[in-house]
Amino acid sequence: MPPSGSQQVRSNGARWSRRLAAGVLGSLGLAVIMWSSTWRGLEATVSAHAIQLVTGQSTLAVPSRHMLILYKDTSVESIFVLTSECTVAYLAGALLIGAAPLMLLRPLSPWRTASAVALGGAILILGNVARLAAIGATVSTFGRDPGLVIAHTYLGSLLTVVGTCAAGVVFVAVLLGRRIPRHAAP
Repeated sequence: MPPSGSQQVRSNGARWSRRLAAGVLGSLGLAVIMWSSTWRGLEATVSAHAIQLVTGQSTLAVPSRHMLILYKDTSVESIFVLTSECTVAYLAGALLIGAAPLMLLRPLSPWRTASAVALGGAILILGNVARLAAIGATVSTFGRDPGLVIAHTYLGSLLTVVGTCAAGVVFVAVLLGRRIPRHAAP
């Protein structure tokens, strides 16, 4: 039996809303990548606050220069510049762009896909802030010479891998997780 007129309208509306959602995700992904410099400035600011919370030492961010200035008491201990390799903007942009085509797949719920992107992105961002705060706290505790080598090479790499894997696992779990019926029989 062919679909009725109202079913056809709903089907076309659903297709267009999926296409719109895919376009929005893809555009947001491109925007995050294109404005990664601004993103790095924001990461510097948030990381400075996180380092100060962890260490109790003053930390200053210069967002326009992507810099973090760590103080030990009243003197400057270290100055870090967040390079393009330090940011999570490219991973977040790739997540958004990669999720855009998923919005077009009928078996996947658009809300579930959007939730997976939001949670996966939040974990990526929080993981990177934790990584930058851990590097700053280690340098503040052990000094620049052993602290930066230990923190940036080992601790930073470990936190990047763990954070990225956690974001991926959460993304897939939310996207493909089992649906529990609302009125399941006991």
